[in-house]
Amino acid sequence: MNRIRAYLEEPEERVPGGDYFVVSGACGTFYVTAETARAVERALDRVWGRRWLVFRDLAGSRIRVLRRQVQGVYESTVVQRRKDRAFYRALQEESETDSRPWEE
Repeated sequence: MNRIRAYLEEPEERVPGGDYFVVSGACGTFYVTAETARAVERALDRVWGRRWLVFRDLAGSRIRVLRRQVQGVYESTVVQRRKDRAFYRALQEESETDSRPWEE
């Protein structure tokens, strides 16, 4: 029965682990390796660069976007994401303690 259940159940989605870079903008958000991020940055730095950027994301998908639509390339490490989550939890707690009923 357990073998049948394994075939019928959807595989568990895995959260991206480790360090990666994010390419984002009007074109969407793409998670890429450090090497790919450097290649995208070099293409963006060129004065007379190509109109289209072509690269692969962490899942292996081929991405083709207009160069002018890329708005940011940034690093996302495990430590940074952990600190971001702690920061946003602290902001939420602060917001909850600051909100008082209007009747007071």
